[in-house]
Amino acid sequence: MNLSKKFEELIKKQLESFGCSMGVTNLVMYLASAKQGSKASFEMVGQWPQIDRLLKSIEDDPLLKVSSPNRRWYPLQENDILLGVLRVETDLKGGNWPVSLDSRLKALSISLAKCVSIELERQSKNEEINYLKNQVNVIIHQIRNPLAAIRTYAKLLIKRLGSDDNSIEIVERMILEQKQINQYMDSFAQLNSPIQLPLEIGEERLLLPPNLDNEKVITVQSLLRPILERGKANSNLENRNWTEPSLWPDWTLLPIKAKYSVMAEIVANLLENAFKYAQKDAEIGLAITSKGLCIFDDGKKITKNENEKIFQKGYRGSAAKKKDGTGVGLFLARKLAKQIGGELRLLENNFIDNPEELKNLNKKNIFYLELPIKELHA
Repeated sequence: MNLSKKFEELIKKQLESFGCSMGVTNLVMYLASAKQGSKASFEMVGQWPQIDRLLKSIEDDPLLKVSSPNRRWYPLQENDILLGVLRVETDLKGGNWPVSLDSRLKALSISLAKCVSIELERQSKNEEINYLKNQVNVIIHQIRNPLAAIRTYAKLLIKRLGSDDNSIEIVERMILEQKQINQYMDSFAQLNSPIQLPLEIGEERLLLPPNLDNEKVITVQSLLRPILERGKANSNLENRNWTEPSLWPDWTLLPIKAKYSVMAEIVANLLENAFKYAQKDAEIGLAITSKGLCIFDDGKKITKNENEKIFQKGYRGSAAKKKDGTGVGLFLARKLAKQIGGELRLLENNFIDNPEELKNLNKKNIFYLELPIKELHA
């Protein structure tokens, strides 16, 4: 067991805090060690007081082979597993140990056992993380080649199509999606670098490609355009009506601060839900207001008593009962909206602050993502 410096320091402090108490002269902690093909042994890992000598195992210390009334052993145990032992030496005459001392030493041994258990769990998790990181590297390396091949074949296909503009447009969309997957690969590659976890967002955060080029100008339109193209393609495939903005307000064309790019995750999540749960002939689309975005579908109306429940983590509405899913999508979407100072809600009777903006949008379900427009722009 390769002990961390922090663990060794913790054990040292634990033993020191008990030292010079009620006749105790020495405290020595041993960890159980069992290498494959050899019998189990106990290796010394800490002692009080500190002595400048080589730490020995129990088997290698001849003094321990002779019993003494001034010595006791306390097991360091987690459930049924013996992790180590605590050796206690005293100067008590006749080996007369007070009950209070015995109780305190038992408490110390339990505390030390917990420390060992946590250290073993930490090491196991680190090994698992390192293994997963290596697997990610291998997967990235293996995926890069076929991705590059797809791009090459797509370009060759464009040459063969000649003047068939409609078909060429489809192939060019494939190239754009291939480029997007490459960005995902870049995101995965960054996992092996030190990262600061976005604790305020939560463990459910979707891994969408970040803005890898810090110099690139981001606008709401540039964020949403690939998502809308994907939605349009899905609608064509399913022969359903698709609606998207023909005019983009000024606030969607101005550069925005990078942290607001998570709105792409929110919109993608809402559209994915619409395609998954709305009936096959239901219209789906996106509309823009002066203060935000409306993601809608004309499928079966979400019941009034589910308006808020659908945003709860793990809750699945009646339309989703027979579909695959985890009930996390809307919970995450609202959480991200609040994270950027916005709000996400399901509109009742198409009502927003300015009803004139939605007077022609008479759809069954409209999710309204209200954004902090004034703070949005860089």
